Amino acid sequence: MVATLQKLQPPRAMRWVIRWKWITISLVVFAGLLFYFIHHWTSRFILVPIILGGGYWAFTIYRHRGRIVGQGSEGEALVANVLDNLQMDARVIHSVQFESGDRARELDHLLITHNTMFVIETKYLRGRIAGEVLDREWTLHKRARQTRSRYKRTFYNPLKQVATQIYHLRSHLEKNLAPRWAQECSQIWIQGVVVFAHAQGDASAVINHEHGVVDINSLPQYLANYRPPSRAHRLSYGLRREISRVLTGQ
Repeated sequence: MVATLQKLQPPRAMRWVIRWKWITISLVVFAGLLFYFIHHWTSRFILVPIILGGGYWAFTIYRHRGRIVGQGSEGEALVANVLDNLQMDARVIHSVQFESGDRARELDHLLITHNTMFVIETKYLRGRIAGEVLDREWTLHKRARQTRSRYKRTFYNPLKQVATQIYHLRSHLEKNLAPRWAQECSQIWIQGVVVFAHAQGDASAVINHEHGVVDINSLPQYLANYRPPSRAHRLSYGLRREISRVLTGQ
């Protein structure tokens, strides 16, 4: 059975959603106080509408970011449930957060087995996804819910995204592990996995098990059958314990 070392936590992006919420509230309250206590017509009929306009602008940003973060969190929760119920000897850490390269980093999920460490990136996208392994960006083709008109948008290739995450994760571990464990960590295999989790998403054009792109239904089988390159070293019990300690503080 999988040992869950850290439950799913709100993503860092949620902090900005909360900030925009309070900016909205502050602007509306300030406009109300200004209208109530200051009776000069310039303040009431020019300044107050400007402040309320700023409040509405902040509210649209709060609503837009909140919808994106909420959808992402829903997808991560679905994948977390799958990982927590895997029938394999492994450790899983959700919402891994650390500092590397002078900035904050965040991994959706990290699965540690005896022979591989998996960095798992969740994508919760409704629509048809298209792209190639080496493309800088992939394309999402969608229909608008209300008008049913077709449109498309691009997003950064998640394979490149997870490759960057692996680089910074390894750097962070080798920097913070004791020398003995850091040396062992430098020889293990870290595999990136991109999981498309939306029930109304069509990722068939980009699914590629060789490069670690799967849908949520095939994720358990992919993880159970994965074999790292022969040159990769196994993860000893001690290294798995130390990696967990560095990333969770436990």
